[in-house]
Order: sequence, then C-alpha cells, then structure tokens
Amino acid sequence: MNAQELIVYLTEKHLDAVFEAARALPADKLDWKAGPESRSALDMLQEIATALGRFHDAFTKRKIEFNPQQYQDWMAERSQLTSIDQLEQRAKKETQWLVDFVRAMNPADLDLPVEMPFPGEFKLADIVTYHYWNCSYHQGQIYYIGTLLAK
Repeated sequence: MNAQELIVYLTEKHLDAVFEAARALPADKLDWKAGPESRSALDMLQEIATALGRFHDAFTKRKIEFNPQQYQDWMAERSQLTSIDQLEQRAKKETQWLVDFVRAMNPADLDLPVEMPFPGEFKLADIVTYHYWNCSYHQGQIYYIGTLLAK
C-alpha cells in the first residue's frame, strides 16, 4: 500500500466510523449538548459533511482565504443539513471528491506547501489527511456524548 492508498483507506474507514458513532446515539439526541458552549453530534457532522466542499482551494490552489463573511455563509449552509442521512450522503459525496483528488495526484505533491489563514507551515500531506483525522477526532467526541447521555 502506498501513501495515497493509505490516505484513501483511512479516509473512507473513519468517515464510516464517525457516522456509526452518531447512529449509536438516541435519534432524538443528535442535537444534544452537554452545556451552552459545547458542540452537538449534529454540529460535528455538519462540519464533516461540508468542510471539504468549502475548502477545495486548499487542495486545488494550495491556498485558503477565509474571512468572517465566508464563515457566516458556511455556518448558514451547514445548518440546513439536519438529518443523519442527509449529512452522510453529503459527506460521502465530498469524501469521494477527496478520494478522487488523492488518487489522481502525483505522490511528490504531498510535500508541496499550502498557504493557510492561520500560523504554521502546512503541506498538501497535512491537508489531504485532515478529513480522516477530523472524522476520527469527532468520532471520539460523539462516543463521549454517548457516555454522558448514558448516565
């Protein structure tokens, strides 16, 4: 398995896993929050389902420009997706875009720099692996929500 095959494998695996975690919650608790500043599983899935589509420039142009209005627009767009089935369908569509991108890229491109709107140095390798990392991270958070609901 080469690096690109590994990225595809992990991306698809972790996308399925985060939706499995969300489906383990009681259906009426998808939007439940532990506190006023906490995030719900719904909010996390909305991020997963829409972030790739919002940030294609990170992959194709290796640069993201992001301002407060774009953030507001993104939040409004993603708030329209409220069912787990809608979210999973959108996430799978966006993930397929990423999978196709990764499979078609030159392996040497993984080392190319990407300009981000926050401090730090980023390579395309960071950007193409962020989606699976984000799915894995939110999977843990969603399972934690489940433990809070079980108390």
